[in-house]
Amino acid sequence: MKSCLGIDIGTTAIKVVLLRQDGTVGGAWSREHDLISPAPGFAEEDPAIWEDHLFALLRTAAGELDLSSITAIGLTGMTPALIPLDERFRPLCNSIQQNDIRAAAEIEETKEKIDGPWFFRETGNRVNQQHIFPKLLWLKRHKTAVFRSMRYITGSYGYAGYLLTGKLYTEQNWALESGMYSLRDRHWIPEILRIAEIGEEMLPPLISYDRCVGTLSAAAAGKSGLRQGIPVYAGTADHIASGFAVGARKSGDLVFKLGGAADILLSSAEALTDPRLFIDYGCGGEAPFVINGCTASSGSILKWAKEEFRLPDFTDMDKRAETLPPGSGGLTVLPYFLGEKTPIFDTGVRGLIFGLSLSHGVVHIYRAILEAIAYSLNHHVEVFKEMGPPIKRVFITNGGSKSTLWRQIIADVTGFDLKYTSGNQGSSAGAALLAGIAADVMDRELRMNDKEIPVVHDSLRHEQYQKGYTRYRELYEKLRDFPPAV
Repeated sequence: MKSCLGIDIGTTAIKVVLLRQDGTVGGAWSREHDLISPAPGFAEEDPAIWEDHLFALLRTAAGELDLSSITAIGLTGMTPALIPLDERFRPLCNSIQQNDIRAAAEIEETKEKIDGPWFFRETGNRVNQQHIFPKLLWLKRHKTAVFRSMRYITGSYGYAGYLLTGKLYTEQNWALESGMYSLRDRHWIPEILRIAEIGEEMLPPLISYDRCVGTLSAAAAGKSGLRQGIPVYAGTADHIASGFAVGARKSGDLVFKLGGAADILLSSAEALTDPRLFIDYGCGGEAPFVINGCTASSGSILKWAKEEFRLPDFTDMDKRAETLPPGSGGLTVLPYFLGEKTPIFDTGVRGLIFGLSLSHGVVHIYRAILEAIAYSLNHHVEVFKEMGPPIKRVFITNGGSKSTLWRQIIADVTGFDLKYTSGNQGSSAGAALLAGIAADVMDRELRMNDKEIPVVHDSLRHEQYQKGYTRYRELYEKLRDFPPAV
């Protein structure tokens, strides 16, 4: 039976999955890496570690698989990470991640240079912390040698594609989320490139998610143990791939994606835009656009809490937190540990644990973090409802969705019944599936052959959570102008 590999360069780990032609998973491998935060608001990762982990995972997979069955490789990853490359395509420094907020001053400066309504019409977004061009200005000011040596820029899965094929490319969702690309006309925007002080020659050729980048090179075959010549497909942003894998392919499908950050995605037949949200290209079909938002810190806060408070594993913490009622004993967490993206776009805000007393313990804090992410997702739902498109089906996916407690909290806070697919491999499975469709070995309607588990919301708990949600919203409004300590 034919199969495809999917590779996800994620925020917290690299993941590889083998997806068979019938939708079953033939194997999954992952290796974690650390987010590097050398200063407040900094979020970096080391591309050399990505490379080591990628080929180590592929060698492991190659030793366990029938290599002759692998007909395509698909890619995905966090978007839009920034990796400056020299003339030999070598990274000049750590990647600057999508949730990095070091360029706050440059963001404000570019807002003064750019006509806001024009920029919004061109890109479907307002200038924000995800955009690449303010980060390039930060590099010029603070890492001058890097900026002067920079000949190309790429992102997470673009770099993985280069490692596998020897060819650089730019996938269209990375381009769109960079803030330098026109949503409707689909070309680089000269005015923004001038502000960023880069030429278009630094941007590798544009390619859509379903196009073949190249084939696995001899060098990559030697490092990975895979056979040379396997077609490698461009893939797409991790949140888009994940939504597609879970089955969100119709207009009105909503997805909660719980990773290091939390994404909320609404598939749409139209390019609907709102200054509080992002917009991406979907994967064709009847929903060619995805209106979406992102909570900058989600699973990354849980990982931080586990390390700093020396907590037991998450399964054990879930069991303890299940005994607490909604509201975590009056605790409220603002999950703004890396500032916040949508819908508030505030790079200066910081995380907060509010309401602590001597009666509280780490279990209260743990549950309050889970509730905080649910409140953030609900904030996005309110924005979607204001925009008007109906929400028809709601899915939940990726690593955090394995938590029965967290799934239930999100259902109860938002008031939605959720569809959870056990065993779904998220973004990496989406990358494999999209590659399989592009290579004509998988059907476009194929879904993962795993058990779908309904998560039914409790109307009483939904009502109880409204008080906590209101406090969550009010806390930010009251503290938004209170500057954090530097």
